[in-house]
Amino acid sequence: MTATHTVTVTATVTAPPPEGPTGATGQPSDTAAATPPAGDVSLNDLTPIGDYPSEDPQIRSVTMGGKSHTGAMVFPSPCARGYEYSINARYKELTFTAGLDDNGVAQPGKLSVLGDGKARKTVMLEINHPQTVTVDLTGVVKLIIEPDFDSDISCDGVIAAIADAVLRP
Repeated sequence: MTATHTVTVTATVTAPPPEGPTGATGQPSDTAAATPPAGDVSLNDLTPIGDYPSEDPQIRSVTMGGKSHTGAMVFPSPCARGYEYSINARYKELTFTAGLDDNGVAQPGKLSVLGDGKARKTVMLEINHPQTVTVDLTGVVKLIIEPDFDSDISCDGVIAAIADAVLRP
């Protein structure tokens, strides 16, 4: 007589959560930003087209309205031109937080988002008053984001920034 036994084993494995980018100290780096959901693209992941100085665009931490934003895109010379991207009609929407760094000079200005040379959205930039902005980009091939400050003032110390900028298909 032969006896046969069937044994079923179930194992559960729990993996630790993935860690975000860290600096040399093991702490989160200034360039680390929240990872956008699948299909979405962080604007920080795109390279501006055109000829920019090596330090542009700057990605670092800023404080707007008392809230810290890691991985914000900073316009180091807000009286100069903004950034241009070739997005080739792949995205329908851009969302970001715009403002002036609380630790910079409180010189109000504007931030404009242009699609194929046409104004899509313009918002005021004021110290301690960041704004969440959503822009329709349906059909846009060339995206431009540019700060605009009165040419009669000095931009020294003015830190215009956008944080959490995400393109959605």
